[in-house]
Amino acid sequence: MKRSTPLLIIPVFAAILSCGQRPEAQIEKIDLYTSVGDNGLMVDAVELTAADARMVKGLSAEDFDIVNNVCGTFIDPETGAAPADYTDDKISVTRKKNVLRIEAKPFNNAGKTGERFRRIPWEINCLADSALSVKGDMEMERHIAFIDDCETGSFTFGGLTREYMLYIPKDENGNELKNVPLMVWQIGGGEYDRDLMTVATANRCLVSLASEGIPCAALVFAIANPNYYYSASLFPEKIELIDRNNALQMAFIDTLIEDGRVDGDHLYCAGASSGGGCTMRFAMQFPDRFAAAIPCCAMDPIVPIHQVEEKYEGQFADDLTEAFKGKVYKWNGTDMALSDMDTKAFVKLPMYFVHAASDRTCKVASTYSYFEARKRLGAENDMMKIYSDEEMASYGIPVMIAHFSWVPLLDDYSEGSPMRWMLSH
Repeated sequence: MKRSTPLLIIPVFAAILSCGQRPEAQIEKIDLYTSVGDNGLMVDAVELTAADARMVKGLSAEDFDIVNNVCGTFIDPETGAAPADYTDDKISVTRKKNVLRIEAKPFNNAGKTGERFRRIPWEINCLADSALSVKGDMEMERHIAFIDDCETGSFTFGGLTREYMLYIPKDENGNELKNVPLMVWQIGGGEYDRDLMTVATANRCLVSLASEGIPCAALVFAIANPNYYYSASLFPEKIELIDRNNALQMAFIDTLIEDGRVDGDHLYCAGASSGGGCTMRFAMQFPDRFAAAIPCCAMDPIVPIHQVEEKYEGQFADDLTEAFKGKVYKWNGTDMALSDMDTKAFVKLPMYFVHAASDRTCKVASTYSYFEARKRLGAENDMMKIYSDEEMASYGIPVMIAHFSWVPLLDDYSEGSPMRWMLSH
């Protein structure tokens, strides 16, 4: 009699399963799909691969809830307050065989900031089966839109070796487009001497154009310039290193042109903060190579501007006017050497200067001075955009960190925006 008991239980259990009851959940794999946001990665979707398709059958958006899912900006653009959990997660659920895909309103992959700035991981909770719940700090296979499609490598020139990440747009069949325009982005001081992935995901420099569906390549190098700081222009060895880095980047770009991957007639240079200053020096070295440039909240590797006071009104513009008629370091085939810059070509190169009015890190006087100095030398095609506090707040940037003017720059493709202007050249 005791031996017959299991024989009775097994068919009954099988009958229950055949009526639609899910077996005990066993997840074989979790895939996390993210994209680069204004200040780090954003979660777009999670896919659960179940051992048995019945485990995820019949689930709907109502079976899931997300907590600690906040926007990826410093303040909530809608409320102006600290980021709080979304009131509407906008969850949608789709299933293909044993793979359940959960999509939601994009939220900060880093989770939510708690007391004493402690990070609290996000959670996707399954109300029907807790075994199907996912937490942000769990082990999972991670994907980053566009970044995963980038080419990475290293390049050596002029005594330097730098790592790079390059995005080349592809057609609908996944084939790389040929002879496309290229934007080379100059990184800010916060990314100096950091790993390549940190450089690539600190802001939307590599994905901005791609996410808009614009067939333009994007390139960024990991630069190690720990000595580039305010008033770097007072130290020749610092300026020589900046110019050497730029010479390396142009040498790499030349290989892309020679291979038919990018269009040498449509090269753009842009960068923010320290990278805005490097953009200026890049343009001073190679003014005839670029179609347009966007220096954003630029620092001062040309003349001292930040952390110093003008001796008289207009001094910064006077100093820059003279510097733009001076010398830059160029590669002479053997080493970097001071050479006369082509002021005429430099002034002819169109520039769009971008800054935030309340920037406390790189004062807006630098942009006004750059713009004025070039105007004095004959520049006729320059533009300037100064973001107000209200405009910055609409992008989730409070006054205390108004330095982040690259956020609206890389997010805005409306008619007349700096990025649209750049692409028109």
